[in-house]
Amino acid sequence: MSLKTRTATGLTFGAVMISGCYYSTLSCSLLFLLITLLCLWELSGHILVQDGSKMVNSLRRFNFMLIGAYFPLIVCLKYTFGIAEVLFIVPLFPFFAFLTFLFELFGKSAKPFDNLGFIFLGLVYIGLPFSLLIWICNATTEQFAGVGNQLVLAVLFMVWASDVFAYLLGSQIGKNKMFPRISPNKTWEGTLSGVAGAILTGYLCSLLFYEMTFTLPFWIGLACICTVFGILGDLVESMLKRSLGIKDSGTLLPGHGGFLDRFDAFIFVIPFVFTYLIFFLYL
Repeated sequence: MSLKTRTATGLTFGAVMISGCYYSTLSCSLLFLLITLLCLWELSGHILVQDGSKMVNSLRRFNFMLIGAYFPLIVCLKYTFGIAEVLFIVPLFPFFAFLTFLFELFGKSAKPFDNLGFIFLGLVYIGLPFSLLIWICNATTEQFAGVGNQLVLAVLFMVWASDVFAYLLGSQIGKNKMFPRISPNKTWEGTLSGVAGAILTGYLCSLLFYEMTFTLPFWIGLACICTVFGILGDLVESMLKRSLGIKDSGTLLPGHGGFLDRFDAFIFVIPFVFTYLIFFLYL
């Protein structure tokens, strides 16, 4: 892939993400709901055991998408659009979940429980983190000042900064391998550089997103979480790709792979950011 194509894709991707996150809570929520679906679509194409008829495989993939996007969609409808009645379908989740067992029972798959495990992997690995993210985007507590989408963008900035600093400095001064079994290029020097880059970005975010009333120690703590768990998230996705024998999760982003490749660290960060917020706000 040419440098021109890679650069054009990166600039377009960055512009869409920044503008979508910053413009409003609505645009941010809808953007990440779309990203949820794209990540689920990519993952389903790699891990589901595709046997049986074309119709059965299509229904199996649709079921994967439905289970994985169930809670992000509910959270978006409830908190973004204010449709409180949507909560009445939450108790239906066990019904849909157990229908997957019946589907595999009659779908004649050679490995039915592999598919069942993969379906719920999509829910835990992609669906739940993005449902938490959409909640953060629409949070109405005093510290968020109604602009939770800006906190989402700040987390994205810190994850990106950690990745960029770790790559640029780690490739120059990195000597001590961090996790050679999964990612031979990652070094401890690069990791520490990523922490420094994320903390610097956290400080800048505290100045840029001044409408939120979070303190500087909060931003520094958030930056550390983004770095540590972002790196672990990157390693987890590398482990997934190695187990599947693939280089990229998809081809939707020319020169950059797929959406899972771009959001692997960010997805893994979200549950820990959410927990950090709960402790900071309510405990």
